[in-house]
Amino acid sequence: MGCKILYETNLPSLRSIEWRPLVIVSCAISLDGKLASSAEDTRLSSYEDKVEVHKLRSRVDAILVGINTILADDPHLTVSEKYFKSDRHPIRIVLDSKCRIPLNAQVITKRREVPTIVATTSLAPSEKIERLRGLGVDVFMTEGKERVDIKELLAYLKRKYGVNILMVEGGGFVIGEFFRQGLVDLVRISITPVLFGDDNAVDLIRGVSFGRVEDSPRLILYKLELCGHNIIAHFWVLRD
Repeated sequence: MGCKILYETNLPSLRSIEWRPLVIVSCAISLDGKLASSAEDTRLSSYEDKVEVHKLRSRVDAILVGINTILADDPHLTVSEKYFKSDRHPIRIVLDSKCRIPLNAQVITKRREVPTIVATTSLAPSEKIERLRGLGVDVFMTEGKERVDIKELLAYLKRKYGVNILMVEGGGFVIGEFFRQGLVDLVRISITPVLFGDDNAVDLIRGVSFGRVEDSPRLILYKLELCGHNIIAHFWVLRD
């Protein structure tokens, strides 16, 4: 059983961006807007939703996550044959200002023919950088002093790897920073009918506050789907 479209309207033509890829935020949340429980339980997607996510992975050029996602989940960030068969796997990118990524992380050891990029800063130990490069990882040093310079990274991805579509899968701090810098173009949110009700659960957006409604990003719903027990909401981000 696939997904059922509940609502759909035409997606406006998105302006091409010469210097960076189109950015899609894709994530699954609880009904109260949490990416994970305080016990780090992230099992929020139905089988049908996962099929659609892996289809999307096969179509984008790259996937980006933060180091906390790597440390918590150790994901492959590839297209899993369990959900969708594809010979095309996206480039994997990790934001990691201090190069904390384990050398045995699955984004490094699995599917080694697929490029893995670790974007970091001057806070990263030079020895760790060399060890990562020795394993075939592209360690990209940005000018950011404490945080990875995301705009510099996006320009690099476009210039060196020809990345036209980038999917950001988390976590909350990464998603928050992309929104804060106005770098999100499309949003795909899978809503699961569960409630965590936990002050320590992981919010969809972290590390940023927009204060007033008029200062927050404006999202326009263009598609709504039912995938198993998940409601999938698709938005485009309105530009000034």
